Amino acid sequence: MLGIGMFSWFSYDLPILDRLTLIKESGFDATGLWWAGDNKHEQPDMARKIGLQIDNIHTPFNEPNRLWLDGADGDDYLDMLISCVEDCSSHEIPTAVIHLTSFSDKVAATELGLSRVGKIIDIAERKNIRLAFENLYYLEHLDAVFERFTSPCVGFCFDSGHENWGHPDKDCLALYGDKLIALHINDNFGDGDTHVLPFDGTVNWSKKMNRLKKCNDVDYFTLEVDFNRKHEKCVIYSEMSAKDYLDSAYRKAVKLLEL
Repeated sequence: MLGIGMFSWFSYDLPILDRLTLIKESGFDATGLWWAGDNKHEQPDMARKIGLQIDNIHTPFNEPNRLWLDGADGDDYLDMLISCVEDCSSHEIPTAVIHLTSFSDKVAATELGLSRVGKIIDIAERKNIRLAFENLYYLEHLDAVFERFTSPCVGFCFDSGHENWGHPDKDCLALYGDKLIALHINDNFGDGDTHVLPFDGTVNWSKKMNRLKKCNDVDYFTLEVDFNRKHEKCVIYSEMSAKDYLDSAYRKAVKLLEL
C-alpha cells in the first residue's frame, strides 16, 4: 500500500517532537515539515530518529505575490525560496512545496516572476531537488510555469481543499496529473480553506480518488489537515485529543486509499 504521510502541523499546539512522535504512533509513515522557526534544521533528524520519512518541506509563503512584482521584496522572496532548496539538499529532503501566489489577491504572471522561478529551478536542478508548485486560488501562474519550464525538477502539489474552495469548476488532477509529485489531502465546506479531515467536508472523494489513480504515482499519500479552529463547523474536533485526532486522520486516509 502507498505510504501515508501527515503534515507536521495539525492544529494542536505541542512541541514539534511531541507532534512528530504522535504522528508516528498513529501509524503514519512520513511527514511534511513547515520550513520556518529556529529549530527547523533540527526537525529532519528528529523525524528520522523516530522512524518517519520526510515527504517534503513546505516553504514559507508570506506575501508570495511579491515574486511577480518588481522590487527588493520580490528579490527577498526569491532568495528565501533558493535557501529552502539548498536546505533540502543539505538535509537530503527530496522536495520543496512552493506557493506561487497569495490565496485571493490576484497578480499578473509577469516575465519577471517567471525569470525568478527559472533561477529557483536552476538551483533545484543542480541540487537534484524537486519543486512542487501548489494550486492556490488562481491557476494562471501554474499554467505559466508549466508551459515555460519542462525540467524534471518541476512538478505539481495537489491540494484537494484549495480546489474545493478556490476553483471547484476546475479539475487540477486532469490538468496537471502528469506532473504530480506531492499531495496535500484535506477537506473543507466550500466556504474557506478550513483543512478539515477527509469526509468531514464537501469534497467528492470517490471522484477525486478515481482521478488520482490516473495520475503520476507519488511516494506518500500525505494529509495536510491544520483545521481552522475559528470556523464554526470545526467544533466537531473540539473534544478530541491530539492522539484521537491523528488516529481518526489515519483511518480516514486508509479509507480513501481503499476507494
